[in-house]
Amino acid sequence: ASLARARRRATRLGIARARPRARAARGARDGVRRHSAARADSMRATLARSLVARAARRAPGRARSRRAMSRARSASDAGAEALAEALARHESRAARLSFAEEARVILDTNGCGALSTLGNQRAGVLAGFPCGSVAAYASDEDGLPIFALSALSQHARDARENGKATLTVTRAEFEDVSDGRVSMSGILTEVDAGEATARARARYLARHPGAFWVDFGDFAWYKMTEVVAIRIVGGFARAGSVTVEEYANARPDPVAAFSAPVCGHMNADHGDSLRDVVKHYVGVDVDSVEMRSIDALGMNCRVVKDGEKYACRLPFESAATGRKEVKDQIVLMTRNAAAAANAQ
Repeated sequence: ASLARARRRATRLGIARARPRARAARGARDGVRRHSAARADSMRATLARSLVARAARRAPGRARSRRAMSRARSASDAGAEALAEALARHESRAARLSFAEEARVILDTNGCGALSTLGNQRAGVLAGFPCGSVAAYASDEDGLPIFALSALSQHARDARENGKATLTVTRAEFEDVSDGRVSMSGILTEVDAGEATARARARYLARHPGAFWVDFGDFAWYKMTEVVAIRIVGGFARAGSVTVEEYANARPDPVAAFSAPVCGHMNADHGDSLRDVVKHYVGVDVDSVEMRSIDALGMNCRVVKDGEKYACRLPFESAATGRKEVKDQIVLMTRNAAAAANAQ
């Protein structure tokens, strides 16, 4: 019994002694945690102050950058507006063909267009609806379109029942709706056999020399007669109607047929000269100039500035009557521009 009591007393003493040690250990751990938390809070506060200070240092520079970008945009917008206004003033007084003459050029210098006829009674769901398709044509001596149509074609079947039709033709250099196009509406009639057929065949093969199929038995010649309306869009903000009489009095342009070779040569070899010509005659600096077509009165060009495209008409000093005169006029304008540039 004495031994048991002694053991219990020793156990109680051990527990008593262990409890203060455990409390001390827990206090040490809590102190470490409090110290770590305080240190973390201090580090976060230091980082926050650093970020605020860095932002404060950068703010003036960013503000200056934003102001500079804003000024640059404003200057760019102002420059583009000034260029557009200068070109608009120039275009308003630049010599150019009349609408009737321009319509004649477009029809004479092309060979394909969108021909629309009215669906015949056997056309099923298309009966009475406009039926459009690309068709080859050639202009006769009066500027009226001639077609070689197969009896199997929709257009021929429609024309035999109702000859009302519209032909729409774009400029050779057409790319989008800012480029020129013309629509002619009239009656599509079959050409009488004999001399009229021979003339139609000769005109058509002159425009389409490889069209051997026109002599197949199912092909016949058609011509748009009794023209009732001609509508032309010459470009942005240039549109109007041409009367039948105005079109009949418009003569074929003497130089429009040379557009492709002349423009190709100038664009390939004389781009800098064209820029000088625009600077001299229009008074604007541009990044590039593309000559797109010519006629007796001048050149139709497209200029590019800061990625934006603009139409630009460059009238000749005097009207050209042939290819030699076109060359003479371009050489004259180029020399005048070069002389003006050297004098500055």
